[in-house]
Amino acid sequence: MNGKKEDWGELTRREFLYLTGMGITGITLTGKPEWSYGAEKKPKYGGRIRIGARYAAAGLDAHKNQEYAEIKYYGLMYHGLTEQGKCPEAEIYPMLAKSWEISSYGREYIFPLREGVKFHHGKELDSGDVKYSIDRIMNPAIRSPRAFSFRWVDSVDVIHKYYVRIKLKEAFAPFLTVLTVNFCPIIPAGWEPTGMKPAPGTGPFPLKYFVPNETAEFTRFDQYWELDEKTGDRLHYADAVYMRKIPDETVRLTALRAGDVDFIETPTMHIVAKAVLEKPVPGITMGYLHVGNDVMFFNVSKPAFDNKKVRQAVVYALDRKEIVKALYWGLGEVSAQPFLKESRFYIPVLDRQVDLAKAKQLLAEAGYPDGFETEILEYSVTKYGAGGELIIGQLQKIGIRATMKIVDRAHYFVMLRKGEYNISYSGYDERYVWDDAYYMYFHSREIGKNNWSRCSNKELDALVEKGRITMRVEERKQIYKRVIEILIEDLPAWYSSKNITAYAFRDQLKGYREGFAIRYAFWGGRIKYWWLDK
Repeated sequence: MNGKKEDWGELTRREFLYLTGMGITGITLTGKPEWSYGAEKKPKYGGRIRIGARYAAAGLDAHKNQEYAEIKYYGLMYHGLTEQGKCPEAEIYPMLAKSWEISSYGREYIFPLREGVKFHHGKELDSGDVKYSIDRIMNPAIRSPRAFSFRWVDSVDVIHKYYVRIKLKEAFAPFLTVLTVNFCPIIPAGWEPTGMKPAPGTGPFPLKYFVPNETAEFTRFDQYWELDEKTGDRLHYADAVYMRKIPDETVRLTALRAGDVDFIETPTMHIVAKAVLEKPVPGITMGYLHVGNDVMFFNVSKPAFDNKKVRQAVVYALDRKEIVKALYWGLGEVSAQPFLKESRFYIPVLDRQVDLAKAKQLLAEAGYPDGFETEILEYSVTKYGAGGELIIGQLQKIGIRATMKIVDRAHYFVMLRKGEYNISYSGYDERYVWDDAYYMYFHSREIGKNNWSRCSNKELDALVEKGRITMRVEERKQIYKRVIEILIEDLPAWYSSKNITAYAFRDQLKGYREGFAIRYAFWGGRIKYWWLDK
């Protein structure tokens, strides 16, 4: 990376790395995080890892089906040019790219690719596959939910079989982040996947079969290229990974205890709290991370929530601490924005405190002195049902009479995109940079896709666009501080807390590495390191 200070103004190399998400460890572009097997035995090959999942994918077109449930599968099936490190740092490392060079003006990236990497159907990865994948996401006919992240791409050029050049219209600070598998899984050139017929990938586990919203099985890829940096063994260790949707968290934990599965997502929260804070469960490891966000979305296109005073009244009535206590049994963290307080993207701002008198006053000013009736949309997760019940009780104190409608998760997101709801309280997955947190959910261009509130605010639009191309750290931070202030004032959405994502696994499962809870793809972690001691 050849920097010329006159091109960047006061932007230093360290600042650029910070803004692009690379963090300080990205400077060398090589080397993995240090991990230790401790007293564990030497990993064994073989076995079928069985996972009890809370969600299952609805479709597996890698560029079109991109909700959280699908992205988890893509961590087994695909790679991106780059890969994210563990939370909360979320630093960026090379993956299918060996490294990268960035022009002094920040609008041209050159990526040398790893040679000899094979797709599951036998084709070797080359730069044409990278070009095809990015071009496909940008194709309006695909309607990719992540297309907004590639808006600044001007061209993707094949300059050699193993070199690809990406030119941007403007310098785009978080560009390396949008090249991870979470945004841009690389598929073979010319492949036209569907939700039921996914494209081959380069990941450690090809798909064997898939039943939408129920089960999936992944099998060994004998031509996989990575090595375990600690043992020198060729990854991965397991012969197969089987995922089964078990919606009820109590049933998931029962299946784990009975030995029907080896690993479960989000076990019963009060049992996790007891195991972590008091007494561990014999034969089972439990833990959690603050990964993701709990948030209330208001449909600002529908009465009464098209009135800002009504939205403000609701928020004055809601007690974050009580909600977090109900959801997480003492393990949660109150947060008014989608970043942990120790994250480099957290910006301290003042927010409202509970004030029932103020809430009633605002309702009266909005024309609802006696309150009104409404419905809270939820999907079928126990903690959000509990959170919804508590919110219903808190809203009753100011005269809002709410009921709760619970739907399947896949249908839930369709309803959000179509605006077929009044308010909703639920969670979404971890945000990695400011742009990822605010542009997709609040820019008016994303209405009908990711802007579930259907909000349209010209100042907000201008700010999130400016934030994408502003490279100096302090200037960019001030832009997003104003974004947060507008969100607190205008309230298309209201953040209550950082989501706790818990996990549990039987002692026979080895190689689990802390860092991203139940996300199965992050640098130095993921299922490729797991093995069974039996």
